[in-house]
Amino acid sequence: MSAGPIPVAIALIVREGRYLVRRRPPLPGSPMPGYWEFPGGKCEPGESPEACVRREIGEEAGLEIVVERLRRVIAYHYPHGHVLLHFYDCRLADPAAEPDPATGFVWRAPAELVRLPFPGANEPILAELVQEADRRERSTRRG
Repeated sequence: MSAGPIPVAIALIVREGRYLVRRRPPLPGSPMPGYWEFPGGKCEPGESPEACVRREIGEEAGLEIVVERLRRVIAYHYPHGHVLLHFYDCRLADPAAEPDPATGFVWRAPAELVRLPFPGANEPILAELVQEADRRERSTRRG
C-alpha cells in the first residue's frame, strides 16, 4: 500500500507585479535540478501547510511573510513521487525586505516566468499569474 501524497506548501510572493523565484540548486538527490521554483517545501509531520509555508520562506530566503489566501491545491504525480501542492498568495511582512543574494532568489514578472523551465505542476499557476497580469495591464491602460 502506497503512502498518500506528500504535502507541500508554496508561496507566491508578489511585489510590484513580480514574483519571488529561484533556480533549483543541483543538490545530490534533489529532484529537478536547474528547474525554477517558487519558495516553499514539504510539510513536516503534523504541520499545517500555512505554517509550513511561513517556516520554509524563513529558512530558504530569510524573509517573513503574510499569508493572504490559499489560491489553489494541485495534486501531481512526478516520477519521484506524488505531491499535494498548496499554493498561497503572500506578501512580505516588510515590503522593503530582500532575500539574501546567496539564496538565488530573484523577482520576475509573470511574462518572464512562463519562459523559464518550471516543474509541470506549476503550469496552471503560471497561466493564472499571466492572465491576472494581463487583466491588470488592460485595466491600467483603460483607466
